[in-house]
Amino acid sequence: MEDKITSIVTDDRIDEILHLKATKEELLIILNYIIMDYKKYQMTDKILLQSDKMQKLNFEECLDNRFVYLFVPGVKNSMDSTSQKEVRYTYEPKDGKINKEKYRNGRKTESTDITFEQLNKMVSSFNQSTGAFLSSKPNFAESRFVAPLLPQEEVSKREKVQVKGGQIQYVQQPRKNRPAFKNYTAEEISKHNKPGDVWTVLNGKVYDISIYMDYHPGGSEKLMLGAGKDCTKLFNQFHSWVKGHAFLEQDYIGNLKN
Repeated sequence: MEDKITSIVTDDRIDEILHLKATKEELLIILNYIIMDYKKYQMTDKILLQSDKMQKLNFEECLDNRFVYLFVPGVKNSMDSTSQKEVRYTYEPKDGKINKEKYRNGRKTESTDITFEQLNKMVSSFNQSTGAFLSSKPNFAESRFVAPLLPQEEVSKREKVQVKGGQIQYVQQPRKNRPAFKNYTAEEISKHNKPGDVWTVLNGKVYDISIYMDYHPGGSEKLMLGAGKDCTKLFNQFHSWVKGHAFLEQDYIGNLKN
């Protein structure tokens, strides 16, 4: 397995598993973690893995392929393994740990070491919470509209990041091109899910949180979990005692249409 790589490919992301001298069991742990991450962010348990010959693959078969293409319902995959992806992850097993690195548009933004035991715990926690929720949901469109919950160990960290300013500075920002106040469907809201254009739903109210992305103490990445989705359960996982409408009122643009 020396120098062998298995890459999980979508149109905007690629995850590269370096085999090196890792055992098959260790490689499967990494693969399970990657698939969990896709389930979490796509909010579905309906994942299809295929070879470049369009053959359906199980997890062990994936490790025998250089490129594996991941499909979820409603998301296009052009099966392009040559172009640079917006996000790239690499997983290098070494000395009983995995060095996980993240690249955005070719630039390395993160590098962390994590143990196989930690990966297993995260997958297990996901399967018991969000994973169980997804598998019980017969309505795919409904389940995709609900922002994913996070493993409890991630919630407990409550890491802070450097932001542009505090609540006062955020409130003082000018609001240009504010959307019309009205009732919005889930389909309309789900289209606003990219940096610079982020809507979310909290307790049935719709908010345009595009400006707040730069002022959220927990960072924009956490907010993106609720981009174009109903973030109520995720919000309560972190801030159950906080009245969200009190500090997002100026970005309240309507209500969720049932």
